[in-house]
Amino acid sequence: MASVNTTATHKFVIVLNEKSPVGKLFSATGQLAMSLLNDATEEQRANMSFIPLRDPNSSNLLTVTSCSFVVLKGTAGQLLSLYAKAQELGFLSAIFTSTMSYNGIEEDLILKTANTPLDQVEPYGISLFGQIEELNPLTKKFSVFK
Repeated sequence: MASVNTTATHKFVIVLNEKSPVGKLFSATGQLAMSLLNDATEEQRANMSFIPLRDPNSSNLLTVTSCSFVVLKGTAGQLLSLYAKAQELGFLSAIFTSTMSYNGIEEDLILKTANTPLDQVEPYGISLFGQIEELNPLTKKFSVFK
């Protein structure tokens, strides 16, 4: 039986734009988390420490990570700076912006995102995965999203 990892070396961080509409932030959070899993290498996936949670009949109810999963808040400028730094340092990261918000026409979403520079969008959120001691210095100025 798997147990919660009390000696985790890695964590997930999502930083949301405190000025964005809450509905957009909920969507962004899900998309950001899924993007990290999709883009992770085999080694990164192993470090994500997934464990199944089962009911008394052994049916899988949910698979969770035993790593810390922190949701923080910041301004648009802070999010863009953090994303740029994460990319520069080679962290597994993703960004969800206003051009990615589904408007009913997938092709427009793809083209709009591909043709709009990041400094011209509203960032709804970014996600990061990595070693705790490497992520903490990048995220210490952000506060917990409540």
